[in-house]
Amino acid sequence: MPAPRARRCARDCRYPLHTTEDDAGTATTARPAVAELAEAYRKAAAGGNEVLALHLASALSGTVDNARIAARELAAEGVAVTTLDSGASGGALGLAAVAAAEADDARRGAARARESVARSRLFFLVQDLSYLRRGGRIDRATAFAGGTLGIRPLLTTGPQGISVVEMVRGAARARRHLIAQAVRAAGGTSLTGPRPPAAPVRLAVHYCDDPAAGRALENDLADAMVEAGAVVESIMRSPADPASRVHLGPGALGIVVAPHLDQPR
Repeated sequence: MPAPRARRCARDCRYPLHTTEDDAGTATTARPAVAELAEAYRKAAAGGNEVLALHLASALSGTVDNARIAARELAAEGVAVTTLDSGASGGALGLAAVAAAEADDARRGAARARESVARSRLFFLVQDLSYLRRGGRIDRATAFAGGTLGIRPLLTTGPQGISVVEMVRGAARARRHLIAQAVRAAGGTSLTGPRPPAAPVRLAVHYCDDPAAGRALENDLADAMVEAGAVVESIMRSPADPASRVHLGPGALGIVVAPHLDQPR
């Protein structure tokens, strides 16, 4: 029997971004303050010898900047905090945290999180691009195409922020393409003939304000994965958090495809 690991990594301590309203009544978001993050790390450290803090992509939020300052404060108190700019958001970040939590220390956890993010894809659709445009998350030309020409951009996020995967005309067709992109990312194919075995994946489905739409997307996605021969280890369905809803607006839908990493030895 292998010897038990000497260190324990604290895990599962979530901290959301803040949502506020400006003087005009427009909702905005703000990163947690350094003091808030430091207190969250202290609480997490009570459950282990070290803390691994996975944070939203720096291209989307400045949270990781405050996190690094808080980590330096904790280091002076003798608490080891490893902060990681995940380069991800939504379920891609959540599933990276799941992968990291399967490790027994921060170093291995960070490595698993990086691998999960590197092999993950997040695709999403929004009904109204003005929310992303107002927050500076997309450019004016993309917002104009979606708002004036009836074209629905299929979007993705990564270390560089939000980018367009493809432009699709019509809401129903865009939803079909959303599922198709996820199926391809999972290694599924509708082609006949021999094909290599697909690696198992974990999926996440997000919705902003309509649980029924989230359930319908999950069901259609699961059926498409089976038909295409993809191997799905699990599907997580969850509403977008309040800060994401500020930037995505009502009716947004998203799918995350992440690898199911082997258990650490």
